[in-house]
Amino acid sequence: MSMRHIYRLALISAAILTTACSPNRFIGNKVVHNTVENVLPEVMKSDDITMVCHSNESFSPLMMSFARAGVDTNMILAFSYSGSSACIERQAAEKEFWSTQAEQQGWTDIAIDARIAQQLLNKEAGVRQVRAYQHAATYFQNQYRYEIGEGKCPAFKNDSEQLLLLVAATASLQALQNDVASGRLVDFDMAIPPKIGRAMSCLDNQKWWGEPLAVQASLRVILPKDAADEAQGWQQLQEATDIGLQTGVRLSHATYAVVAYAKDREDYLRDALKRYEAIPAQALSSQYRLFDEMAGLQIRRIADRLWLKHERRRAPTQNFSKFWDEKVAPSKELNNLLEEM
Repeated sequence: MSMRHIYRLALISAAILTTACSPNRFIGNKVVHNTVENVLPEVMKSDDITMVCHSNESFSPLMMSFARAGVDTNMILAFSYSGSSACIERQAAEKEFWSTQAEQQGWTDIAIDARIAQQLLNKEAGVRQVRAYQHAATYFQNQYRYEIGEGKCPAFKNDSEQLLLLVAATASLQALQNDVASGRLVDFDMAIPPKIGRAMSCLDNQKWWGEPLAVQASLRVILPKDAADEAQGWQQLQEATDIGLQTGVRLSHATYAVVAYAKDREDYLRDALKRYEAIPAQALSSQYRLFDEMAGLQIRRIADRLWLKHERRRAPTQNFSKFWDEKVAPSKELNNLLEEM
């Protein structure tokens, strides 16, 4: 047998032995590849948030086990932690509403108890969202030696990587909200927001529904240099929702509403809710339905808060941007009927 054949046989044997010694790594790499290529696109089309939440909760431990074998599962875990936080946020909102209504009724003990339960749930959701950001940051560090918001943008290989950066940004902003709502139980790192603001320049606004611009604008409004800077931020938030209207995903509408609520600007909040409801269902994206549904959850929570404040009840199931103090103009048919009488 020639030395060439011996060398080739040695290489093949080494490959077989390496695979045999690391079956978990081999299987894990296949699972990650299939998840990114086939599972993730189908999940993005889903409108069943509860199913997505619980699927992510059950899937994450499997990914963690593959990480121990040396598989880079950071992208999947970032999506999983972000997605699984949605149901916890929904539970936290329910406790918040119970607390508000109990306080309105004068049931002080019940209001306090519900508020404590809410804060603990806000903490749990915020911790998951911070982990989503951390896994995304680790992914980009491993793949590109890229620190989020620092230096040259990575040369993205696919849309999943671009989406990962966007999810990192939205998850970190949600974590900040939950940190505030929990009474700072999350201990959110305030160095993160400026980083994600800079990182959004790496993404195309038109392609990603105006959300990169919305993230940057929200930071300008929350931490403005001066009054003119804040005014420009509000204008950019509205511009971002125009892009969301064109592309059929209303994530920027939710960001606009969240910022308006946080800044106690009911004028902008009403505008955000009206813009959200103005988009017909047939204009929504089927490819990224999940993100629009997630945005809808945030919009609904904020609308409920507004209606509870003024009407002591949640927002209507539909047309919640037709506010209680707006006069409804009589229809032409009714006017004609009255004239004939």
